[in-house]
Amino acid sequence: MKINRVESLIYGVGDMDIGVRYFQDWGLQQKSTSADRSEFGMPSGQTVVLRLATDAALPKSPFGGPTVREVVWGVDTQASLKELHDELKRDREVKVDADGTLHTHDDLGFGIGFRVQNGVAPARTEGARMNKPYDPPRSASPQRMGHVVYSIKRADQQKAADFYMKRLQFRMTDHTEDLGDFMRCNGSNDHHNLFFLKAPDFPAFNHVAFEVRDFDEIIFGGKNMRSKNWKPYAPPGRHILGSNLFWYFNNPCGGQTEYFADMDLMDDNFKTRNWEKTPGYSMWTIDPGDTVVEGGRPPGAPQPAA
Repeated sequence: MKINRVESLIYGVGDMDIGVRYFQDWGLQQKSTSADRSEFGMPSGQTVVLRLATDAALPKSPFGGPTVREVVWGVDTQASLKELHDELKRDREVKVDADGTLHTHDDLGFGIGFRVQNGVAPARTEGARMNKPYDPPRSASPQRMGHVVYSIKRADQQKAADFYMKRLQFRMTDHTEDLGDFMRCNGSNDHHNLFFLKAPDFPAFNHVAFEVRDFDEIIFGGKNMRSKNWKPYAPPGRHILGSNLFWYFNNPCGGQTEYFADMDLMDDNFKTRNWEKTPGYSMWTIDPGDTVVEGGRPPGAPQPAA
């Protein structure tokens, strides 16, 4: 059984028009739209789906408001999908769509699904610029979704980790006693595909991260979002755990979205790191006055998960 990546996010939204405009401005490719459902895609084959929060067919949410209702994980083969179905139906209801997608919930009540993944992320290549000055696009074009983050109750940390590691074969990259757990799919080399954040101490969808080419694309993408009056959640910077470059924005569909690039990669030789106290949020950030702040975040700035 091999789970490779986040395959699809299904949001329950209050205002479809605002949600569509947000993800268009974010740089996703719109595949279809209607009054009650809109779908966006990426070159990787992953999708973001917006449905009205009033849709009774959506998975129930343990928290209110516009938010992600289900994370669908992509697996490598039909055999892996069957193995997951047989494993999970032992102690919970598992529904199967006409297209073969499995739908159920994890041990904290978050909606999860599984399907055979559709496509792979395109390789990034850097070409020489002989006699051609650098002139990048002034907006972002996300290539794939890299990870999702949930806030959870502190008392639920072990319960959450056990389900994904023991039942779904996720691997722990960094365990922090004070912050939470960074985990990766057994078919992924990303530092994390899933992070459970213990602060604040209540369940909520926190954010989804979209990979772009480099820091230039993060900055141009963020500047484009600001020019269209979308509000940053935190200034751009580089994390410590994961090492990825980042910029977060508030998402009207729920939680935040993150542009990220240059994340650490881990293989089977990597050993879990255990931290009594997290080594910190960021190596540096750029404060609202566009000043680089060494060793952390500007005083008073919000501190999202990595």
